[in-house]
Amino acid sequence: MAKHPLQIANFRLLWLGQSLILCAVQFWIVALTWLVLQKIGSGVAIGTVLIAAAVPRALLTLIGGAISDRFSPYRIATFSALTNTILVGIVATLLWFNAIQLGYLIAIAGIFGISDAFLYPATLSALPRLIDKSLLMKANALMQGGEQITNVIGPAAAGFVIGAFGLAIAFTINTVLFALGGLFLYLIRQPKNAQNPSTASSIQQLLSEIVEGVRYAWRNSAIRISLLIIGMLNLATLGPLVVGVAKLVELRFGGSATTYGYMQAAFGVGAFLGVLATSQIKSIKTPGITLVLLAYALGIGTAGLGFVQQVWMAYSVIALMGLGGGFVSVIAIAWLQQQTVAEMQGRMMGLLTFTAVALDPFSQAASGFLMDINLTLMFVIAGVIMLVTAVVTSFNQAVRTAG
Repeated sequence: MAKHPLQIANFRLLWLGQSLILCAVQFWIVALTWLVLQKIGSGVAIGTVLIAAAVPRALLTLIGGAISDRFSPYRIATFSALTNTILVGIVATLLWFNAIQLGYLIAIAGIFGISDAFLYPATLSALPRLIDKSLLMKANALMQGGEQITNVIGPAAAGFVIGAFGLAIAFTINTVLFALGGLFLYLIRQPKNAQNPSTASSIQQLLSEIVEGVRYAWRNSAIRISLLIIGMLNLATLGPLVVGVAKLVELRFGGSATTYGYMQAAFGVGAFLGVLATSQIKSIKTPGITLVLLAYALGIGTAGLGFVQQVWMAYSVIALMGLGGGFVSVIAIAWLQQQTVAEMQGRMMGLLTFTAVALDPFSQAASGFLMDINLTLMFVIAGVIMLVTAVVTSFNQAVRTAG
């Protein structure tokens, strides 16, 4: 048996494929936003294009998870990567022929969101099928570490290429990134002991399977807690960190865009270090208790941001929150995968993706509303949400007994 996930050829292919695709996704978001701003020049247009991708992604992730339980998740992920390659290639072609129109971009973004709804549950559910459960913690740490790196490299590379070579070349390079990621996923070979899922395809049966997956998650305390903590983490921290920190910089730290960028980077660095540290841990005997303690810490950190008056304190708190967030993402996902039977992996990963994605707009909208009332109040309410989550979950028996 392999002692490290990277010793497994299929895992290396999955890790490289997902990392390249996530880098391409980050590249795509920056390039697409800049394209709409330059060609259309409207904030409303930017919002419309991004929403066109976000809505189908949120609505269809549960279906994407159910499909991943029926068919090979490696092939679903490959097909999604191919779809994204074609879509980005179309944008590049339109740019080369100077034929870009807002309607085209909205339609392409919508299809891109549909593709993502199948891509993420498929890649997440593929992982437990490729390696032994004893290696899940390290494997998830490597996957999350790759994601954190792409969160830095993707946007930076997009900005550099657009500035140096223009949008057409940028989208051409973006197309190549998606194609390479899809190629690595295509090269994954299904393990000999893997079960062949059912391929029945009636809509009624598909919906029944989704409902069955939701019930399965609700009945399993460990899965329910993992989903709850990840969902509340996104709800309580995403808006405050993106929207609230921008206002914090404006009101207290001179309104510098550079300072704001550095603070976002501080969270990313902290998250990467958290993931890196978790990769050195073979297993955690009490993942439930660990998650609850991290939820307490993140709640205190989020509330504390509302009271910082020194810029170095803000950097420190944000970096520590990133560190905690990195631990949570790895531990919660690994715990969820360990508690899920093979035939439910796709649906649980679909629920995980839905939990994370569906709450993002609410977090940002609530943060914007509360920020206009009182910035400190916004951070305190967000922190209280995490603290209440920690208190509620700490009373669950699975937190103290599951390993």
